[in-house]
Parts: sequence; structure tokens; C-alpha cells
Amino acid sequence: MSDKPESIVIPTSEVKTTLTRSGQRKKNRQEGRHQKKADGGGNAGASSPNIFVRVYNFFVEAKQELGKVVWPTRKETIDSTWRLLILVIIAGIYLGLVDGLLSRLVGLIL
Repeated sequence: MSDKPESIVIPTSEVKTTLTRSGQRKKNRQEGRHQKKADGGGNAGASSPNIFVRVYNFFVEAKQELGKVVWPTRKETIDSTWRLLILVIIAGIYLGLVDGLLSRLVGLIL
């Protein structure tokens, strides 16, 4: 056995090159120009669905997304609500005490 590690040969087609941000922007602009030429120059002749179709599609997709949501149970909702109310009460008492203390301090100074 040899002490040398095996060399790994990676085909150039699998090597990913990294670009700086400016290099990536330049590449994106060039690709955009080529795409516009292939499309016939911008939006000319491109037909987009009318507003009613787009609105309908939006609501269909929104309904699908809402179906993916994991909704909390009733018990979890009630528990979270109580915790929030207690936190709001504690914060209110704290802020009230600090406000009263600072008001008396300002009153003593003036």
C-alpha cells in the first residue's frame, strides 16, 4: 500500500463555479437579454390571464395553503390565551408602578 492518498477526478461538468455578486448580476443580465431575444423582445405578444382568472387562482391557492396549516386544538388556544392575559396584566402592573414612581420623582424635582 502506498502512503499517498488517492486523487479524485471530478468532471468539469460537475464542478460548480462561484461568482461574486457583481459577476452574478452580470450573468443574470446577460441571461435576461438572451431570454428577451428568444421571446421576441419583452412582453409583446405575451398574454396573461385576465383579472378574474388571476383572482380565482389566488383564492384556490389560498384555500390549498390553508389546508396545509396545522391549527391548534381548542385546549391549546385557551391555554395560550390565559398565558397571554396573565402576561399583559403583569406588564400593565409593572408599567403602572414605574410610571407612578417616575411621576412622583419628577414632582419632587419640580
